[in-house]
Amino acid sequence: MRGHGVAVPANVDLADRVLWGLTVRQVALLAPVALGILAAWRALLGTMPILVLLIATAPIGALAVALALVKIDAVGLDRLALAAIRGRRGRIVPGEPDEAPSEAVNRWTGRNQRTAPAVRGPVRAVSTDGVIETGPAGAAIGLDVTPVNFTLRSSGEQASLVGAFARFLNSTDAHVQVTVSARPVDLSAYLAALDARCAELGTGPLAVAGTAHKEWMSRLVAGSTLLRREVTVIVTAPHPDGADYAARQVEATAQAIGVEARRLDGAEIAARCRYTVDPFGTATARTAMRTESGHGTRQ
Repeated sequence: MRGHGVAVPANVDLADRVLWGLTVRQVALLAPVALGILAAWRALLGTMPILVLLIATAPIGALAVALALVKIDAVGLDRLALAAIRGRRGRIVPGEPDEAPSEAVNRWTGRNQRTAPAVRGPVRAVSTDGVIETGPAGAAIGLDVTPVNFTLRSSGEQASLVGAFARFLNSTDAHVQVTVSARPVDLSAYLAALDARCAELGTGPLAVAGTAHKEWMSRLVAGSTLLRREVTVIVTAPHPDGADYAARQVEATAQAIGVEARRLDGAEIAARCRYTVDPFGTATARTAMRTESGHGTRQ
């Protein structure tokens, strides 16, 4: 018996085309402008030169067409313009405002610098077991999923992976967000342990091989920044039970395709959020690190 595949739309949020290939939003933007320009031409055509009418109405029509049709990164220009108008003015920083950097700048420059306002995100609280409370949006759970080298798989394996992912998306009613990030790898502890282990081995062939490996790793770390890929899946549902069910669906799908999915606790969620909004550390943290390093050197 021949099986039938399930068609999964490429973009379920794609707007419907209602008139001449235009969406309802585009028609709502273009129709009033077109009618206004037409009315202006009919009323002023006999009293004003055509060139003057063109100069007066062409920029308005071009602006309306750009707002309705132009997209930047799949986002309409009208939405970007609205976000710019409604957006916050001035500088923004993650977390609570820190007075120390501002006071230092005031002392150095002699000017009174205003403190940048803090960014208020949707997260209300994060429990110790990793449940994220987002207020009216419900609850979310984060999972760490090991990556899959898709390009090295055969065509049959690739089709199986895509089918499993499509079945998961088609079966869940939760909002699913997949974030792939690259983070630096700190191998200082590993190199220190390797150095201690080589010292314990003495002067035999194994010690020589271990020392050579340690030197090679040291050159590798010194010559380039090593990165590790981190895949975070966030499932959001109106209630914590729904988020828990969606997280179990992610774990089952990961097990079916041969990868590991592990729920993140509250500390891990906070660390990943902190790295996302502030990957290089705040000014206060960097200053503290430099101060500690300087004290250690002087001692």
